[in-house]
Amino acid sequence: MTDGQEWDIDALRAAARADFATRLPLRIEGIERLAAEGQWVEARREIHKLRGSAATYGFEELGAAATFLEELLLAADGPPDPDARLRFDQALRRAQAQADQAAREGL
Repeated sequence: MTDGQEWDIDALRAAARADFATRLPLRIEGIERLAAEGQWVEARREIHKLRGSAATYGFEELGAAATFLEELLLAADGPPDPDARLRFDQALRRAQAQADQAAREGL
C-alpha cells in the first residue's frame, strides 16, 4: 500500500475465512435444493467448488465431506441409486452441521 500503510495479511486472511464460514450454510442448502430437484450435474459442480474452497480456507472436515459427496456422484454417473442417495443425504447432513457450526463460531 501507499501512504505508509501496510497490508495485514493475517487479518485479511482471517476476514476472508470468516466471510466464507458465514456463507457455508447457504451453500449447503443450495446443494440440497439441487439434489432435491434432481439436478445432479449442477449439484456435483457446486460440491466440487465447495471442496476446493474448503481446502483453501482450511475447513478440512468439510472438505472431506465434499470429497465424499463428489466421489459418490461421480461414481453414480447420473442420479444416484437409492443406497447412494441415502449415503449422499447422510453426508450432506453432516456437512450442513459442520457448516452451521463454522458459521456460528465465525471461524
